[in-house]
Amino acid sequence: MDIEQRIQDFKETFLPEKFEWRRGQKEAIKQIVETYFEGKYKIVVLDAPVGSGKSIIAMAVSWILNKRDKNGYILASDITLQEQYEKDFKSMNLNWGSVKGIDNYDCNDNGERLSMGTCKIRNKRPRSMPCYNDCQYYSARDKASDSETSLLNYAYWLIMMNYVQGSIENPPFETRDFMIADEAHKIVDIVQSHYSPKFDKLMNRKFERLTNFFNDHNMKNHDLDFVTLKNLITQLETSEVALTLFDILKKIEIILRSYLRSVSVLKDKVDKEYKSSEPPKKWKAILKTGDWLKDFHCKIEDYIEIIDKTSIDHLIKNPNGEDIVFNCLFESYLMHKYFHKWSDFTVLMSATFADPKEYLRSIAISGAKYIKMESNFNFTKSPIYFYNKRKMSYSQIDANLPWLNKTINSIIFKHKGERGVIHTASYHLAMKIWDGLSKQNKNRVLVYSGTEEKRQVLEQLKRFPDKILMGPSLLEGIDLKDDWSRFQIFAKVPYLSLGDRFVKAKMDRNPAWYRNKAVIAILQGTGRSVRSETDWAVTYILDGALSDLIHRSPAAFPVEFRSRVKLIRE
Repeated sequence: MDIEQRIQDFKETFLPEKFEWRRGQKEAIKQIVETYFEGKYKIVVLDAPVGSGKSIIAMAVSWILNKRDKNGYILASDITLQEQYEKDFKSMNLNWGSVKGIDNYDCNDNGERLSMGTCKIRNKRPRSMPCYNDCQYYSARDKASDSETSLLNYAYWLIMMNYVQGSIENPPFETRDFMIADEAHKIVDIVQSHYSPKFDKLMNRKFERLTNFFNDHNMKNHDLDFVTLKNLITQLETSEVALTLFDILKKIEIILRSYLRSVSVLKDKVDKEYKSSEPPKKWKAILKTGDWLKDFHCKIEDYIEIIDKTSIDHLIKNPNGEDIVFNCLFESYLMHKYFHKWSDFTVLMSATFADPKEYLRSIAISGAKYIKMESNFNFTKSPIYFYNKRKMSYSQIDANLPWLNKTINSIIFKHKGERGVIHTASYHLAMKIWDGLSKQNKNRVLVYSGTEEKRQVLEQLKRFPDKILMGPSLLEGIDLKDDWSRFQIFAKVPYLSLGDRFVKAKMDRNPAWYRNKAVIAILQGTGRSVRSETDWAVTYILDGALSDLIHRSPAAFPVEFRSRVKLIRE
């Protein structure tokens, strides 16, 4: 196969007439396709900076492999990225299918989210429903299933591969010849989250509602189950012995199974008693709780199997406020069981792998073809000013806080009339900085607590020309191109919190992983404000701990970062 000709065919068929390949883009496509057919490596790591055109590379590689009768997936890390790909498909006339989780679609029959659609609440086979052919979800799913290349997000793909594929005849999605995973630095965290059950403060109330409803409607009496379940959850909260916790989880799983049987009976009852009408609002609320219960039970069941197959030593009870999350420390098992085995050839793409060797270790891969693309950006107007004299560690932050506040006030004043971002690593530090802002600067700085407030202040930032967004969760997932951000401040190196037991356990096993996560956070954060070849922004890092990070992990910082650093000795 003449790969060069295939690349040219892709360009002429799908890309605008005046399109020009970016530096290294065509070469990356060629190397990936060659690696596929050589067969030496099953994994390709594509280290491609922001602006290098990863999505074009993914689509070109997929199309070329399709031409050789190879089918595959493009995986997106979240819905936002998936929708960006969908727009690219449409603009380029690539007739590939894309599908998201069912609750991104409404039921045509009853107007509810599809998890509460008519077929779901009545235990009906979707294909038996008269609305099947008009259903947005099933139409999208079937098109994606039939496509040579299908666009899915990680969460949906994990469900299709690990649950649906082995449970029904003719599953819509099965193992394919190749898979291209975008934002691949997030994979381990996504897989870990998918198999980490969480006990929240509202759980007892949900089971109480289920119990009362089943009693009121003369179904199974779950009073004893409810009392036992509450006691078991209390024991989970108080116990710290791994073997005891594991035994409690197994007992909880048995009780959840009993509740699920009643939920299934309820669905049959809905179809019998409300055959030609919608069930009452209270019934629908219980069915929604039952849908949550199904997912929760699945996580508990999987987690028990994971710990049983690995070791009780890998069980981590991780309190998080009023919630308790259970993690598995043996992540290589998770990656092989739930991710790697479903693809014969995988391309992992990201702008922020940091140290590629440490990344491969984190995803439990021992060998891969590594492709590094150079940045196309001109960073001459985007220096990184590093203040290395004072550290903002837990033990030193209070002593250095007056200097930190003074410096942040000075930087904000210097960028009068410009939008910016202040990365604080925690809400606690954000409020300390807020207290130290001048009255004039407080009028410019937008702080938030929670996802909804974050969305609101982000809209304010974009409406007003001199606003500044401040908080701990601004390192990924926001696009502050051009005048939306002309400067950014790192008040602290964004190390993960060691108050998180899972983070602490992972760091104790592998300090390099902990450092690599901090580097990735810095690279992601600096990339929020420089989004294209013509974009620019000034970055200030006020935590001297960056010196230690660069010294211990020099290979993790790309040359385009290191070359921009200007030392400020204050």
